[in-house]
Amino acid sequence: MIRIALLPGDGVGEEVLDGPSRLLRQLAQEGAVEVTGPWPVGARAAAATGEVLPEETLAACDAADAILLGAVGEDPGVPAEVCPRPEVALHRLRERYDLRISVRDVPMGEDRDLTVVRNLIGGSYGTGPGDRTYSQDGGEAADVLRLTPERIAEVVELGIDRARQRGGGRLVSVDKANLYATGRLWRDVATEVAGRRGVPVEHRFVDRAAFELGSGGAVPDVIVTEGLLGDILSDLAAGRAGSPALCGSASIHPGEPVQGRCQGLFEPAHGSAPRRTGRDQVNPLGGFLALVALLQHFAETRTLGDRLRTAVQTVLRQGPWTYDLAPDGVAAAGTRDVAAAVLAAFDDAGTTAATGATEPRTAQEPAGVEAVEAVAEPAVRVPADDLQAWTVEVLEAVGVRPSHAREVAHVLAYADLSGIDSHGIARLPAYVAMIGSGAITADAEPTVHSDGGAVALVDGHGMLGHPVTAVALHEAVERARRLGLGWVNVRDSSHHGASGSYVYDAARQGLVAIAATNTGPIVAPTGSARPYFGTNPLALGMPVAGEEPMVFDMATSAVAGGKFEIALRLGKQIPLGWGLTAEGHPTTDPGAVYPGKGPLLPLGSDREHSSHKGYGLALLVELLTAVLAGGPFGPGVGNLTARAVTGPPRTSHLVVVLDPARLGDPTRMQAETQRLLGELRALIPVDPALPVRTPGQRAAAERTARRVQGVPLDAGTHAALRQLGERVGRPLGVPAR
Repeated sequence: MIRIALLPGDGVGEEVLDGPSRLLRQLAQEGAVEVTGPWPVGARAAAATGEVLPEETLAACDAADAILLGAVGEDPGVPAEVCPRPEVALHRLRERYDLRISVRDVPMGEDRDLTVVRNLIGGSYGTGPGDRTYSQDGGEAADVLRLTPERIAEVVELGIDRARQRGGGRLVSVDKANLYATGRLWRDVATEVAGRRGVPVEHRFVDRAAFELGSGGAVPDVIVTEGLLGDILSDLAAGRAGSPALCGSASIHPGEPVQGRCQGLFEPAHGSAPRRTGRDQVNPLGGFLALVALLQHFAETRTLGDRLRTAVQTVLRQGPWTYDLAPDGVAAAGTRDVAAAVLAAFDDAGTTAATGATEPRTAQEPAGVEAVEAVAEPAVRVPADDLQAWTVEVLEAVGVRPSHAREVAHVLAYADLSGIDSHGIARLPAYVAMIGSGAITADAEPTVHSDGGAVALVDGHGMLGHPVTAVALHEAVERARRLGLGWVNVRDSSHHGASGSYVYDAARQGLVAIAATNTGPIVAPTGSARPYFGTNPLALGMPVAGEEPMVFDMATSAVAGGKFEIALRLGKQIPLGWGLTAEGHPTTDPGAVYPGKGPLLPLGSDREHSSHKGYGLALLVELLTAVLAGGPFGPGVGNLTARAVTGPPRTSHLVVVLDPARLGDPTRMQAETQRLLGELRALIPVDPALPVRTPGQRAAAERTARRVQGVPLDAGTHAALRQLGERVGRPLGVPAR
């Protein structure tokens, strides 16, 4: 069992570590870890004991496998003359345990992290007493930057290991080879190590790397670089992610411990922030991200680290947010509230997701998607009409035009009533967050480009995808009535909810419809270790005599990404074949795949089960939507929960509507469709308890039941919606008047 020493430190360190400390105490009670402390360090330690690093703290660190540190630096309660250089404590800890490599992870949106690996001993940080000189008269100062091939190589080696853990992620080596000899040495060694390991490496001068990070360029998976350069680039990345708090930092020794048991020191990358100390303002996510890095560092707690990272991502996506991340118009939450939300999200993941344990499935239990979505008893049920009306109120409160808000609410209600919980009201917090961050435009109107023929193009101007696609559907229906066929492409849109909603609406008018959309890259094409396509759903709607329209709505991946969110919220495992870990291994742990850990798999899952067909369908959707509309494709598309700094989603859609009356008697066609579906349902099943169903049959039954019983909300979704309502002044269940 790993032992962790807690060192809250100075300034906001105690507040930032309060939530992680409570989580560690909980894990200690469960027998997962051992915790000691809190132990004094830094300015507060100097004020109390006369030493920035007291002997009792050193002894506790020697006896621990890892140190979790809050912050060391200026503290408002300690005069500068009492402790002029509290950071000396941090330097001594690094030297004592030879923690010579820094690894910083920054969440750059839900689908990926940027890892910066750099040296902490040598380079700009010096190695000897003569490396820092300052003349007595103040007329000159010098710092020696000294690097050796050995120190460079171990940084690059670790960076390659991190890239491979992500299935062969993009590796970039950063230097200043056009100016410094140390930069040329760095580039030579990085090239040699990468070549020996058989890994492609890109080289960047530091100014170019900074420009790419700061201007919204493509983000690599791993950067390897010299210490000072990495310090600056990781802070720049955190700024792009939205806050200096979004960076967990690990200082590690790349071998066996040199003193006691200690293998690493883990801390948020930000400082002690004395101006915010004691005011319940500071963002605690840096402390949680530091704990994520700590838990993931050890094999026995790696699953717990993955689970905590998922919890942090949930809060980043749904809120609450402190002052540095709160969108415009959304009240900032306090440190304690955000920490409580992370702890609640961690608990919601459940023991099953944390341990990987599972009970054998009986013949009566549902399999696959149904097993993931099955909830024994929802936390609450809300009448569908009330939920739809509240959705409109929330969207209007954040600046969405009333007609557009109604379109969004209509599509979400379709999903909730149909039992497609992954695409219903649970999406609303993410939409509101993207509006607040500017990634989605709230106040605009789609533009229709057409010469009056059967084909049209709609420009969504970065709006919510639901009203944009509603315009496309209207245009396609009008053309189908007039010309027999309407083909409408959409560009510069965003997530438009369940594609089945649009074809359902068309089919209820007696028309045949197809809808498709590309999405952000989370699915690996067959044979690839990296994601390129989105889940790229495709839907078909057909009118049927005497019953609800037949709606076939499918992701071209093995399963929609929202199913992973449901599994994480409910603490359930996923079937093998849905996704891979970052190392490329099949898994039943949703937290090992989503969000942004490993790729989802295409429909078919692997070559033996014809995944090339799912891959081909994803490509087909990408061609028919993005390429035809002139929109971005593959990695150029933003994800649903991307932050504003990563740019708008710029999604593309397609809506095709056919008037079957142009091909013959529509009444006959609807009757024939009913007969065909009836014959399928009448087939003798392999298992009498599992009769053959037709597309949309289950959803139609759910709509009937949920209109009476209400929409079920699990505890996590209900809590997120209540928090959202409170933030925008529209409490759930209390209509605005």
